[in-house]
Amino acid sequence: MTDKLSSLSHRLLVDKQRWQRLKALPEHPVVRRAANMLDGAAELWSTDFEISVDQTTHNWQLIRARQTQKRVVSLLVQYGRTDEQRFRDAALEYIRIMADWEYWSWIMWRADNPDPNAIFDLSYGENSLTLALAYDWLAAELTETEQSLIVDTARQRALIPYLAKNGTPGEESWYYNKPDCNWNTVCNGGAGTLALALSDACPESARVLELVEEGVRHYFEFMQEDGAWPEGIGYWGYGHRYGYYYLLSHESATGRMHPLLERPGSHNTLRFPMLFSPNGVPASFGDANNFHPQPFHYAAADRCGMQVVLGELDRRFNRLVNKNSNDGDPKNCDEANWWPVLAELLLFHPGRTFTQKTDCSWPHVSIQKGLEWSYLTDHWPTPSLYASVRGGTTKAPHTHQDLTSVTIIIGKEALIAPISTREYIDTTFYDGRRFELYENIAASKNVFMVNGVGLPQPATIETRQIAGNGWEGVVLDGIEAAVFGTPVEVFGRAVLMLEKRALLILDRVTLRNPGQAEARFHSEHHVEASKDSAWIQGAAERAHMAFAASVPAIFLQGMGLPTCYEQKPETVIRWMTRGRFRDIVLATLVTPGGEGHVAIDQSQRLVEAKGHGFTSILQYPEHGLTIVQPSSPPQILRSSTDEN
Repeated sequence: MTDKLSSLSHRLLVDKQRWQRLKALPEHPVVRRAANMLDGAAELWSTDFEISVDQTTHNWQLIRARQTQKRVVSLLVQYGRTDEQRFRDAALEYIRIMADWEYWSWIMWRADNPDPNAIFDLSYGENSLTLALAYDWLAAELTETEQSLIVDTARQRALIPYLAKNGTPGEESWYYNKPDCNWNTVCNGGAGTLALALSDACPESARVLELVEEGVRHYFEFMQEDGAWPEGIGYWGYGHRYGYYYLLSHESATGRMHPLLERPGSHNTLRFPMLFSPNGVPASFGDANNFHPQPFHYAAADRCGMQVVLGELDRRFNRLVNKNSNDGDPKNCDEANWWPVLAELLLFHPGRTFTQKTDCSWPHVSIQKGLEWSYLTDHWPTPSLYASVRGGTTKAPHTHQDLTSVTIIIGKEALIAPISTREYIDTTFYDGRRFELYENIAASKNVFMVNGVGLPQPATIETRQIAGNGWEGVVLDGIEAAVFGTPVEVFGRAVLMLEKRALLILDRVTLRNPGQAEARFHSEHHVEASKDSAWIQGAAERAHMAFAASVPAIFLQGMGLPTCYEQKPETVIRWMTRGRFRDIVLATLVTPGGEGHVAIDQSQRLVEAKGHGFTSILQYPEHGLTIVQPSSPPQILRSSTDEN
């Protein structure tokens, strides 16, 4: 091929030197095991071209696109390792298959509209990245027929549709400059990476890049200093993958640093999903509450100099490849069977060993700026006791009715966790019915409820940090959002870490007219209950829950009502008033391993929490939510609910 084509190859994500490294991979355990696993998967995918997708599932064309991207990228990387033509030819065969699909969009398939220009949605964005990498990695050796296959498919099925939906000012797709949604970077980033790959080979490239730059700017500028993300850790991985691939490709293709990658939020966001998945256990909120490490994270963290993130990625990938390396089935060679994790690991792993720190400088209590989700932990990077707390706003995509909800993780098990969406169905994103689904409403969350309901949807509450001698935590003030059928004077929740040994949750509501209140919790583990306490037994961890109240209260236990039959009902733990009252304080103490006790003296507004190695006496005000340490706290002899 021409020198011009040769100069266009290996410009995106990895240069020629990194590509050549495939033939002499670093002696790193993660890289070595990934390479061994990729061998079997590439052999399978080079001869078996059937992509089996359940066509009754939500957005199955998108799942098909991911399966295809995984195979194309994996086969091309295997070609780079071995120089065996059959892997290259198999990758191009998948491109031919992709080009022949009548529909790229599930939305248009359901609408019976095969016009390629009718939409540019997530499937288009993902297929665009697949085409971009295939062209970039093979540009120097493509035959004219192969080049035409990729370029013609890219133009007719990706770039021209992108311009049709986003090229007219004021008439762009809804996602085009939306700042808080994964659609922005998947669609814009996929199209932009493809335009970078094709460059002058495609007349649409320049205009597409101009539009993409403006679109993704809103996404990255939306993140404040902490880089927190309102869609949660699952969609963080999805949207950021395409966003960072575009920005990193832009830097490598142009030779210039991209200003969006210089922002503090673009650096610090790389630790966000780790802060809300301690020890790999998800503790996020909303849809897709899961986080599986992806190799783009290595590339982005290396670019941004995030050394602690790189070390934590190594720790997590070690667990991931160890988990799957003994599987024996190449079809299950990576988590979720979606992304080309193994192949991208060989490309993007820095190739050096990172010191596994036993401590790091991440804050033990933090409210994420711009999001107001918070967490409390006894230690980083491997907590023994951890809680995430849902504050902020639900005026964002993929949110649930979960303000005030908490997730409590002991070691490597979430013993108390809100119920989350496991499967998307037609009502999941249907505006009129989404918040009737059990997994999306307050009844399935670990929230403070009044008169049978949580805070409305959408709503916003304020979070602030508090601390005292031997304790620290956060207070959620929901008075502005509180709507419970009667005027509300005080409504909020405090979540406190006591001596790094236990978690205390204090809920308070003051009503103009008497009402009932409830602290509700959910667990998918075995629960043993007594009069005013419970034990939760996980596979390896155990926690005790003790309860107290300023008014007569009762402990009740029930079962959840999951929407889909595959999901086992969870245990619902309910600490609620026995009757209706105007001023209510509920206390819940969660103690790992050993038994704890909590009591409330309403006359002095004191709360005593104690267990092995700690005793804390706190005071709440006559009105409001402020938690303080009394200067001379008397000994609490009895709880106001001891007689119940």
